[in-house]
Amino acid sequence: MAELISNRRRRLRTIISIGLLGASLVACKTSGEPTAVSPAPSEWTTAEISPQPAQPTATTGSATSQPSVKQQSGSKPPPPPPGQAAPKTNCVNTLRACGFPDASNTGWQPTGVKLTTAGVDLTPDAEFQITKPGAVIDGKDIRGCVSIKADNVTIKRSRVRCESYFPIRIYEGFRNAVIEDTEIDGLNSGTTNAAVGFEYYTLRRVNIHSLGEGPHMGTDVLIENSYVHDLASCDICHNDAIQSSGARNVVLRHNTFINDAMGKNAVVRIATEQGDSHNFLVENNLLAGGNFAVQVRSQGNGFPDGVRVINNRIVPTWRFGPFDVTDGRIEASGNFRDDTLEPLSAE
Repeated sequence: MAELISNRRRRLRTIISIGLLGASLVACKTSGEPTAVSPAPSEWTTAEISPQPAQPTATTGSATSQPSVKQQSGSKPPPPPPGQAAPKTNCVNTLRACGFPDASNTGWQPTGVKLTTAGVDLTPDAEFQITKPGAVIDGKDIRGCVSIKADNVTIKRSRVRCESYFPIRIYEGFRNAVIEDTEIDGLNSGTTNAAVGFEYYTLRRVNIHSLGEGPHMGTDVLIENSYVHDLASCDICHNDAIQSSGARNVVLRHNTFINDAMGKNAVVRIATEQGDSHNFLVENNLLAGGNFAVQVRSQGNGFPDGVRVINNRIVPTWRFGPFDVTDGRIEASGNFRDDTLEPLSAE
């Protein structure tokens, strides 16, 4: 009887040992399961961004099944931070929906103003001369070219229709002209030398079209949230949406510049025929057309210094390439194709 009790106790200890061993094995199995690997920053894989069907998710438990950060960033710009919409493609077809300027958010019409010709006195050469410092021209329909010969002049919520050389010209020695919420119509004349020229001016929400050349700039020029498009075509035209042949301290920020004219040259041209060039920033614009989207050249006064071309969306309708950089180097980063979001290099 004692021997039977002893055998039962040995069997019980064996069963308990086996149970404890099984529990230990289960615990080891759980702790040894490989952790899901996510090589990209967390904002790249947030639930608010639609995942790409072709990419495996992090729940597969395999580190090799995930593309590396380098692969993702090398093919297209990274997805936006949480709460922001994913980048769109082909924005040239839906400018406003992508947040870029077009005819619906530039010029006088979106302001709701009713234009008048009252007070617009033209010279016999159809020139509207502004000679009073601090003058504000508001809500005017100007059927002629504008000459600014005073400091601190503002033209706003107006329309300028001019088929001659300079629809708006700031004469040498005068500063701080501001043109905003205004339309500049060249009446399909290819003779326009510069939609706006030349120094110490600011353009905001300006709609510029139907002329041979867009704005030209010298010193201290800011163009933002504006729309240059539908340049006139002619046999001798050498159209540039933006042109500089010698400039200092220029900023082109968040504009739509389109150059699809028959005689197109560049969308943005930065050169030095008439003087040296320093500090030229081209940032967050949509650039379309041209032989080149951005052309930077040394042509008489050295290579332009301090040119930065950053975060621009470039439509692949160029004739030869997105960049033409001759005899020097520029800073170019974050620029990408409008259709595929693939990065574009100036090298």
